[in-house]
Amino acid sequence: MDKKPFPERLTSERVVLKKHDLSLAQTMFTYVDRDRERLRVFLPWVDLTRTVEDELVYLRKAQQDWADGMIFDYGIFNAATGVYMGNAGVHTIRWEHDCCELGYWVFGDFERKGFVSEAVTLIERTCYQLGFHRIEIRCNAKNERSASVPRRLGYQLDGVLRGNAVEHGHYRDTLVFGKLNPSQ
Repeated sequence: MDKKPFPERLTSERVVLKKHDLSLAQTMFTYVDRDRERLRVFLPWVDLTRTVEDELVYLRKAQQDWADGMIFDYGIFNAATGVYMGNAGVHTIRWEHDCCELGYWVFGDFERKGFVSEAVTLIERTCYQLGFHRIEIRCNAKNERSASVPRRLGYQLDGVLRGNAVEHGHYRDTLVFGKLNPSQ
């Protein structure tokens, strides 16, 4: 499959996904800083995000990756209130194999309310419309909340990559979930 652009905005009943904008840097940093201890358990980048400038560097890179067709990362917003809740996006895109990986995270205030599942469903639908055959979701084997999303959305656990990553100085196992395009 040739590289294809993703829509800059996706909308569902409760969630709006928007391509990242530099104006979000202060809000993102404030939320990450406030929720740092909870987020850093499974998100190693949290320890590298120490200032608003760090967020700006990330947002600029996200915009460049978007333009290059490498990563399509969105902010997750509450459709009713406009409040920023976290991020979700398409990563590890293998255009030549029609495959990609989805990643997501939300701040603690928004966990267990179905926002992530709704955001993932929006992105998944878009990926299939664009012609992707396989979508993967990977997470730390100890991250039960993250793993509950693909399980709830009908992804199959394809396997466990034992000791394949280092987080906080320790090897960790990674769960790999996959879902195939039902129309192919």
